[in-house]
Amino acid sequence: MTKYSIEKDISEVYRIRLDSHRCQWATLTINNGDLNVISDCGNFNYSWRMNKNENFKELLIRICKHGEGKGYLYDKIHDRNRANRVDTKKSIEPLKKELFEYYREKKRDWHYMEQDKKKYYPLLDDRMRDAYDELVSIESEGELSMDAFHSLLWNNSYLDEVFDGDYFAHCLDVEYIGDRQAIAFCEVVAPVFAEILMNELKEAEPVSC
Repeated sequence: MTKYSIEKDISEVYRIRLDSHRCQWATLTINNGDLNVISDCGNFNYSWRMNKNENFKELLIRICKHGEGKGYLYDKIHDRNRANRVDTKKSIEPLKKELFEYYREKKRDWHYMEQDKKKYYPLLDDRMRDAYDELVSIESEGELSMDAFHSLLWNNSYLDEVFDGDYFAHCLDVEYIGDRQAIAFCEVVAPVFAEILMNELKEAEPVSC
């Protein structure tokens, strides 16, 4: 038989009902270092290694009470697959600004060519309009995987005339949606849970005579 060791803990279960459209119920189970959550905004779990002198509930109060959408608790419980979705609207916005700057620079470069303005300016206008329309089209996707987002940028002839692959790879700050389920839990459920634990510890304090 395989050798093993075992530790037995007594868990506490908290069933919370909430008046929020983002999360209406959550069942949280804790023992000395483990947090397990089943809720209508997602299921989460994480385990902290606690010393015997540490109070796990006090730790939970500290990390839950502020309701940070992407704070410490979020970093521990979020799902990377859900979090690594590109927010196309926020990510495309700086590209639009770069496009307009490129347009202004070209106008300045060509302003001295009086005889060629009629020829080059309409071509530049068409190029910018096509590139802008492509950016708007990608922006309208809402959210995409990183691979899909970069594929739309790199495999686009209109954008390739303005931006190069190095810009997309090294200069573009991609914005991510984040794990909405974990964010909802951190912002809605966690502060309520912290309040419940604070009241519980307060009631357990010895009364001084």
